[in-house]
Amino acid sequence: MYQQQQQIMFSDLGLQPIVLQAVQKYLTTNEDLIRPTEIQALSIPTLLSPQHRHVLCAAETGSGKTLAYLLPVIQQLMVDEQKHGIKRRLDHPRALILVPTRELVSQVVKTCKQLSHTVKFRSLGVERVQRSKVIPQLASGPVDILVTTPTAMQLLLKQQMVSLADTRYMVMDEADSLFDAGWGEDCRQLIDTIQTIHHDRPRKEKMMIVSATLPRSVHTTLDKLFPHLVKITTPSLHRALPNLKQSFIDLQRFQGNRQLALLEVLKKNIKDEKTLVFCNTKKAVELVHQWLETKNVQALPLYKDAPIDRDEALTRFADKTSGDNVMISTDIASRGIDTTFVDHVILYDFPTSVVDYLHRVGRTARAGTVGKASSLIGRKDRMMADRIRRSIREGTVMT
Repeated sequence: MYQQQQQIMFSDLGLQPIVLQAVQKYLTTNEDLIRPTEIQALSIPTLLSPQHRHVLCAAETGSGKTLAYLLPVIQQLMVDEQKHGIKRRLDHPRALILVPTRELVSQVVKTCKQLSHTVKFRSLGVERVQRSKVIPQLASGPVDILVTTPTAMQLLLKQQMVSLADTRYMVMDEADSLFDAGWGEDCRQLIDTIQTIHHDRPRKEKMMIVSATLPRSVHTTLDKLFPHLVKITTPSLHRALPNLKQSFIDLQRFQGNRQLALLEVLKKNIKDEKTLVFCNTKKAVELVHQWLETKNVQALPLYKDAPIDRDEALTRFADKTSGDNVMISTDIASRGIDTTFVDHVILYDFPTSVVDYLHRVGRTARAGTVGKASSLIGRKDRMMADRIRRSIREGTVMT
């Protein structure tokens, strides 16, 4: 359906002129060239519609999901003030965006701030709950959009630093991670709190669930939480990215030695500007990092409690002039971090699920760019790797 409407513009989606102006500035291009991505064209009108309270937006990585939910939220906050006379209050965010990592908090807030230059609203990201830092930020003016993790949000409520009494919009970004990685109960409690607040109000809450993958377990959870959930998914979901060249290297050639296989892949692709290597564990990242150093290959390690600060490591990796062109990471880098500059993803360890595979290889070939992914395949990895290769070859959904 979408492909028959390639001439769709942001101005066709029900966005107000000032929001369109913000998009134009954000995308830094001419108005007549701005085209919404598939998920944006499908989601924005639905999210703006008062008929649809609970909406799922699922699309492949790098497809523009952040703008797909942010633009409707910003417009509705604006309408609430202008049309319904909603007053902004200190410590009372009107929209809550939950994400699984600190890195994604800062990335979403960065997008909010760029849009807020045109549409005047205030966003705040809380990565860690430090009273000395958070209280002055909350006291300096009303917060329209609060971006944080479920754990930090629960702490903010427990310490009575914020109230959800005015929160009408809630977004759960990277929902597969939020519900599958231990935050499920925190998310349920927050959903329940907001729904209880709005139970007797004429204007109900609006929940937006956003994800790049939809494991069956998450599907089941969402169906229980939101029986009338409107589901928007792109045809590309769980399929191989069109601009991604994927190759699978059998470790038999290297007598099972992953380190030698990695070194050969790095040498063969020496012209790649930025390479992201994934390992399954923190210990593996440390070992690979140390081993590459003995081979005079400079690399940045990224994992929880790494010796280099995570923000500093990511900044250095993103800088084309830094000389830090290889990063070795756990799955901490597989979701929500801006990696449009990554040319090559190498799966040193093969992931344990198709969902993790899609997230990892989705760190390159994003937003219309081209990229490549190389997977090192040991004996225990072959069954899943063969299944993925078949899906790539046939263009079918990866299950």
